[in-house]
Amino acid sequence: MMTAMTTTSLTLTSVERRTEIWREATTMVLYVSVVEIAELASLPESHFANGRVTGAVGGQLLEIVWGTAVGLALAHWFAFRLAAPAFRGERPTRLDTQIGLAQVAAAAAVAAVSSLPVFFLSDVRAQETVGDVPALLIGIVGYLVARSTGRGRLAAVFYGITALALGVLVALVKSALAAH
Repeated sequence: MMTAMTTTSLTLTSVERRTEIWREATTMVLYVSVVEIAELASLPESHFANGRVTGAVGGQLLEIVWGTAVGLALAHWFAFRLAAPAFRGERPTRLDTQIGLAQVAAAAAVAAVSSLPVFFLSDVRAQETVGDVPALLIGIVGYLVARSTGRGRLAAVFYGITALALGVLVALVKSALAAH
């Protein structure tokens, strides 16, 4: 017995499948970016003790960035593409696997770009800027999505800035609620 979800995934054209995979990967970039901002906002930064930076730096900061990004994507894949369909009596489809892999790749891309300050800046500067990278990614994705829907450059810039501001706001609310 086929369910609506399975039937739908089997009847998608290759263009529709690619579009769905791309949409899910883009959504994961936004999702991971917001969570990374909140996670990094909760870390102490630029604290000095005996002439050295304390708090997460170097490898520790990379572990936080990569663990948050990839761990979140894997948890999302498990919950939404594997467990939830299984509870409905459905088997994961090839599309579910492709989407899950695209989401993990998107999360890894966010982590990779977010890691750049750690590799190229001092410990203090890395702590100060690593959380800015996912915010910039939200703005860039917002701009690119707007452009892909036919909006002009100025409208797309406004859309990207709005996406960036809303993403940071959501991350700060999440961070504030988690701190209590």
